[in-house]
Amino acid sequence: MAVAAVMFRHSDVSAFLLRVGWIGVDLFFVLSGFLISGLLFSEYKKRHTISLKRFFIRRGLKIYPAFYVFLLLTGVMSYLVFHTHASLAHYLQDVFFIMNYTHGVWDHTWSLGVEEHFYIFLPILLLVLVRFSSDRRNPFAKIPWVAVAVRSLCIVFRAISVDFGTPNIKMAYVASHERMDALFFGVLLGYFYHFRPSVLEGLMCPRWNCAVIGAFFLFLLSFAYLFPLEEPSNMFATIGYTFIYLGFGGVLLLSLYVHGILPRGIGWVAEKIGSAFAFCGVYSYSIYLWHGPMGAWFPGLMRRAVHFPTSKFGNFAAYFMASFVIGITMSRLIEYPILHLRDRFFPQPQVVAVSPEVPEG
Repeated sequence: MAVAAVMFRHSDVSAFLLRVGWIGVDLFFVLSGFLISGLLFSEYKKRHTISLKRFFIRRGLKIYPAFYVFLLLTGVMSYLVFHTHASLAHYLQDVFFIMNYTHGVWDHTWSLGVEEHFYIFLPILLLVLVRFSSDRRNPFAKIPWVAVAVRSLCIVFRAISVDFGTPNIKMAYVASHERMDALFFGVLLGYFYHFRPSVLEGLMCPRWNCAVIGAFFLFLLSFAYLFPLEEPSNMFATIGYTFIYLGFGGVLLLSLYVHGILPRGIGWVAEKIGSAFAFCGVYSYSIYLWHGPMGAWFPGLMRRAVHFPTSKFGNFAAYFMASFVIGITMSRLIEYPILHLRDRFFPQPQVVAVSPEVPEG
């Protein structure tokens, strides 16, 4: 769903989704923080340590092959078909994952830079906490305080970007040191989920709390519509992103703890829709990579070849379908064969990504 929102953002098929689709990146940040921290927390609960080597190798084999093949193939196609090419500097900025601080080859890959820096920061932080904690069962008790510090620093950094000197609202949106709080809010939820489940369970047990959280998310969605990315106020660029990820944290909690509330017929339809999203989610990384060039190239190539599409809805249909087809194809050709080799030579410890201590909601 996060990838789909960004794809709508990069199309003109819907004025509403064009204005609010950008928040799909924030949803992905919260989910990523929760899931990646969950892997590390589960490893610690199983082995009482965290292996940096294994983590970095496994993350690298997940991220780098698909991304570098993407850069290579799109570069070759740009040169052979469109007779254009990016500079070597732009490619190097992508190769070393600093494209969120300087302009890379493709605009949409900036979020990968934030993710990459998070993958470096988080396991080192957790190992430091393990090293200096006397509580072997739960050495991560200071994570709530770390989360407060990260959130406060990010707000300060965003305020500096938009309020001091030459305003740089784009930097407040894309820089790792100004967006890390969204990922770390997912880490905070992951910590409570794995080590203090009673906190989240107590929060989510009253049904009216769930209604409040849902209403809060709808409020934030309207908030994002009122302040689109192209026209943010300085106040929104400073603290608005904080409210957005808080709302998505609430959505994550609803998905974890609220079950069986839909009538049977509607629930069956929702289950099928969820299964379709889950199928696409398996390939979401490659779909995200390839939706950029598919949006830029594919509708035009189709018009040249078969004189279709000719409307904005036709353009969107061609772009959307091509993004999914090419993304899934490249995932099966590149991403998953590499992941199978990774799991063979660098297996993940026998851990669970979801805490067995949390009772079913």
